[in-house]
Amino acid sequence: MAGSVYGYLGIFVFLVAYSLVPLENFIHLRKSKPVMLAAGLIWIFVALAYKGSGDLHTAHDAIKRCLLEYAELLLFLLSAMTYINSLEERNVFQMIRAFLIGKGFSLRGVFWSTGALAFFISPVADNLTTALLMGSIVMAVGGDDRKFIALSCINIVVAANAGGAFSPFGDITTLMVWQKGKVDFFEFFALFLPAMANWLVPAIIMNFAIIRNKKPTPVIEDVRMKYGAKMMMILFLLTITTAVCFHNFLNLPPAAGMMFGLACLGIFSHHVKLKEGREHRYDYVLGARKLGKSHHPLHPFLGKTFERIGQLLEDSSLPAFMIDREHKITRWNKAMEDLTGIKATACMGTRDQWKPFYHKKRPALCDIVIDRTPDALIGKFYHGKYQTNDLIKSSFDVSDFFPSISDTGKWLLFTAAPITDKNGHIQGAVEVIEDVSELHKKARQFDIMERVSRAEWDTLLFFYGVILCVGGLAQFGYLDLISTSMYATLGFTLANVIIGAISAIVDNIPVMFSVLTMDPGMPLNQWLLVTLTTGTGGSLLAIGSAAGVALMGTARGTYTFGVHLKWMPVIACGYLASIFCHLLIS
Repeated sequence: MAGSVYGYLGIFVFLVAYSLVPLENFIHLRKSKPVMLAAGLIWIFVALAYKGSGDLHTAHDAIKRCLLEYAELLLFLLSAMTYINSLEERNVFQMIRAFLIGKGFSLRGVFWSTGALAFFISPVADNLTTALLMGSIVMAVGGDDRKFIALSCINIVVAANAGGAFSPFGDITTLMVWQKGKVDFFEFFALFLPAMANWLVPAIIMNFAIIRNKKPTPVIEDVRMKYGAKMMMILFLLTITTAVCFHNFLNLPPAAGMMFGLACLGIFSHHVKLKEGREHRYDYVLGARKLGKSHHPLHPFLGKTFERIGQLLEDSSLPAFMIDREHKITRWNKAMEDLTGIKATACMGTRDQWKPFYHKKRPALCDIVIDRTPDALIGKFYHGKYQTNDLIKSSFDVSDFFPSISDTGKWLLFTAAPITDKNGHIQGAVEVIEDVSELHKKARQFDIMERVSRAEWDTLLFFYGVILCVGGLAQFGYLDLISTSMYATLGFTLANVIIGAISAIVDNIPVMFSVLTMDPGMPLNQWLLVTLTTGTGGSLLAIGSAAGVALMGTARGTYTFGVHLKWMPVIACGYLASIFCHLLIS
């Protein structure tokens, strides 16, 4: 079937869909969508190819095997992500950040401490969460030292990817290898020293490139873990232990052990709810805790003209203002005057809507929503602080702390929406502001279903598309051809080293799943080698891992693809050193 029309169509569809994945940040199309579409088309081709030969059962049985593999991965990751989100909600990671920022380390001290923490946290937490946490520390301490921030971000990416390589929980690829039974749980720790070499070699070289070793002034942040945080950490460790025991002693899928642990977290969350005085409330299904449309601050403005919205806004008890399509302020109500201390007469007709909230000129939320491509700007100026508003198209909600509002600062919730005429042409925008400082102080409510809903569903659905795409192409025989041409011709070691380098360009998930589907009959040390190379190969390029992509967005303009590429030879030295170390040990 490899030479059939259906087979060639399957390859074409997969290549087109996967070419859109690296462009996600530029075209703003989530990576899961094209890959899921490709998966559906490829299995249509597989079914038609088998049906043409009179086989009505093979395609059905094959896709069920793929779905079973995906179900195990989905349930495992859903449980792990929920635990990580729960620990984040209980301020565990924020406390670590505040502790390090307040210690007053020198720049080199921050460089090494963030790298070391990324290396040792990523085997338990995912490398994306780890990288974002350490990156926030680096940017808080680094200030205007762009070179230090860039080098530290590279160090964090390399350390997070390396740390995830020696643990079944550290990366999706290691999890797949463990669940497939190619490497036992404790055998992964043989990769500890090679992973350490992968991080230390480039880190030592980059350490000497930090010119200034100043000691920044410590920033004191009063962050405390919320009730139940320590118990949740214990439950997470027990859940990992349960997953290992299910696999090693009961011969059950690790995902079943993780879901058992998730159930324990759910029961404990009920105790947290009782402790916080919310025994009369149910957890909302999948976190669907949203205001009804009739209670939304934008609801009174639905279907109204630009002029009518202006009249309603003047009578609103909530601070609000309007701008026209030239970004000039046309309304500034009394509640807005009380909040900001700025009179309407002082700002009407100006473009100074940013002044009460920011130290330097930048777009306000209302400026962004009247842009033709608000999705391209909202992440740049409000990364991690916004969500799409479901009530009005192209509208957003943003929550942030503003120290300049009042003597002690305030937590404000901004809601902004474009105003259009009957023909859909933008006339301006309205922005409503709510003071949520008191709600923020009381935000101790833990909702297990909301934590479940905050799992990275785009990534989970991306895995679905990848597993079914690769499984479908395997039915055409292409993976057997690749396995023969690579492993039989080049040998296991060279082929695994090349596969690791490929993962710097192509996401390591489909790469590893392809290797597992090929099942080239490698010994244990070679399965460990390909686990190491696919886990750390993504560090060679900034786009090679989720950690790198996330930090490029967070440290926009400072840590860039070009900066990372400049240090790629140094990172490659660590990559080769880890391979040599593994071969020497094994």
